Amino acid sequence: MFAFWDVILNLPWIKRQDLLATPHDSGGWVVKDPLTLNYALLDDAEYAILNLLDGRTSFARMLGVLQQRFPDRGVGPDDLAEFIRALAGHQLIRQTVTGDSLRLSNANAAHSGFGLLRPLLQILRLQVPLVNPSRFLTVALPYAGFMFRPAFLKAMLAVAVLALTMVVLRFAELQRALPSMQEFLGPQNVVIMLVMFVSVKLLHEAGHAFTARHFGAECNECGVMLMVLTPVLYTNVSDAWMLPRTQRMLVTASGILVELSVASICTSLWWICEPGVTRTLLLNTMLLCSVNTLLFNGNPLLRFDGYFLLADWLRIPNLSSRAGSLVQAWLLQLITGRPQAAVNAERRKATLLTYGLLAMAYRAVLTLAILRLIQQVTAQWKVEFVGTVLSLSLLTGSIILPILRFSTEVARYLRNDGLERSVTHWRTLASLVLLAGMILIPLPQTIVAPAIIQPTSDSIYSQLSGRIQPVARYGQTVKAGDVLAVQENPGLQKQQQRLVGRKQELQAQLNALLSNPATSNSELIPTLRNSLAAATQSLSEFDDELSRLTVISHADGIFFPPPERSRQTSVDLPAHWSGLPVDAHNEGAWIDRGTLLGYVGSTNDQKIIAYVDEADIEYVRKGNAAEFAALAGSQTIDAEVDGVGHLKADSLPTSLGVAGLSTGRPAAEGITPGVTTFPLTARFKQSAGVTQKLYTVGRVRIRTSPASIGARFIRYLRQTF
Repeated sequence: MFAFWDVILNLPWIKRQDLLATPHDSGGWVVKDPLTLNYALLDDAEYAILNLLDGRTSFARMLGVLQQRFPDRGVGPDDLAEFIRALAGHQLIRQTVTGDSLRLSNANAAHSGFGLLRPLLQILRLQVPLVNPSRFLTVALPYAGFMFRPAFLKAMLAVAVLALTMVVLRFAELQRALPSMQEFLGPQNVVIMLVMFVSVKLLHEAGHAFTARHFGAECNECGVMLMVLTPVLYTNVSDAWMLPRTQRMLVTASGILVELSVASICTSLWWICEPGVTRTLLLNTMLLCSVNTLLFNGNPLLRFDGYFLLADWLRIPNLSSRAGSLVQAWLLQLITGRPQAAVNAERRKATLLTYGLLAMAYRAVLTLAILRLIQQVTAQWKVEFVGTVLSLSLLTGSIILPILRFSTEVARYLRNDGLERSVTHWRTLASLVLLAGMILIPLPQTIVAPAIIQPTSDSIYSQLSGRIQPVARYGQTVKAGDVLAVQENPGLQKQQQRLVGRKQELQAQLNALLSNPATSNSELIPTLRNSLAAATQSLSEFDDELSRLTVISHADGIFFPPPERSRQTSVDLPAHWSGLPVDAHNEGAWIDRGTLLGYVGSTNDQKIIAYVDEADIEYVRKGNAAEFAALAGSQTIDAEVDGVGHLKADSLPTSLGVAGLSTGRPAAEGITPGVTTFPLTARFKQSAGVTQKLYTVGRVRIRTSPASIGARFIRYLRQTF
């Protein structure tokens, strides 16, 4: 330790004369290195140290001046030496002995185990500089100056208000047009979305660059960044730190404003565009710009545009790092019981703690969401191994390493000697027990699944194929034996006529032999009688079969309709039915054998059919309490699971896909689910006393067995990897 300080004391450090400095709105100074185009934010004491480094002032003299000018800072030799080392590492000061600044800046990184892993863990965020756009911006700025005129800004505001109004007034139509997640991320759409994303990001970064140049700041770097496997452009407008606060915030917000403007224009065009490829592209662009702005660029919990806007608005430079350091110090103080200087030194402790805890929780949730997204996309593209590698890299860098670093800090405190050691150990043990309880204690757990209401009444099927002639109407009260519909099948009727003709022919032959005395004892008579009996039996059996063309009710009750069927245009039969089979407009339409014609029963005979993902079905048991909520209403109805299917569902009702509750590929009957799905049935509790309209779609919330946070995380990892 003393050897290190000796190096610091004996070197003649000199401030670089080419550095540029300007006061910062939040206090302190922004120092710009014109050679490397790096920026440093120094407080008043740190800026004073930089100015004292003239190659002549001794270490002791500097320490005395600082203690006199900043008595509240309590600057000691260690603090001064450490800061000089940081200045040398950033090459803001120079000295006559070659190589010392490089050695001082890289000494710790070379021996850091975490530092060795950093390149691997940054696989999801790589940055490659390409060009210096300064000359292009200077030439193009006069042509882009109209974007900063009040008239143009007011026009874009009017378009945004118009688009927002249309979305609010016609939200149901927009919701129906939204693509499913499987369609949005499907192989056919992902290339188009990638091109659109890169194009939008080009406009986004151009907004930053032109706004910065408009206010006089420089933009000397433009390149490509690989962010979560997606190549995007970036521009370095760090020179905006030299601008006043209002202009700096406008430079930061310009990218968000560009994306919102693009979303507004696409929304306005989408309403007036005819269905087709162009309308789909407009919708996808609108979703991309709005969702990306809300969840990423405009989100202050991530280090994107929204974060820098919040930091400038709060006047807290380095908000994220200061909040992260404060949260770590606060947790160390909470666990070990030993006061942390960082906690007591911060003046805006409540704001920083709140931000730090919210950002930490959001990033953890976002990491899990990205892991699931990587899993789904790589599974759909059949590259699961790549997904596993990327997921492990992201999980290690975002969750595992931060936990290991914090655990290392806790262990360092536990190794300290002194009277407080036993107290620290007991407090740490109590904290670990509390943490283990939070992780291992079972907590209530629910599963949400798409569902549809279906009747449990007597099912009425067409037993033969034929053209239908409706007799009863849906909703009509019928009795057992009442005719519901009659079918006509010309082929079967012709076959009946042939059987009748055959019987009549045999009967005529037999009568002719018996009426003639010469042939009354013929040997053919027994054969004819046997053939006639067989023909009569065949005709009787066929008549019984043909009687099934008449559809009758087998119980008393109300004649309920089946699910509606959409009109099909690509069928071989010229008159295929659509909508409801036993309906007036389907008179004469061909009904295939086995078609569900309806149900007969009571209005209370209803059941819920829910479709649960393979990952969740193992937690559902018969008797689990459930709640059904219709998609179009806010009322929930109590129910109970009464059966869990063990065979996966090959198809789901089309209405679930239309309502956006399930994703899959269209099939002849329903939709083929995109993931392995199992059906389960639930019944409304009698105490609920509420009935729903048949085939109402909604969601079922099933209360399953409690599970701890640890068990849920292990289950998530098992599903992901």
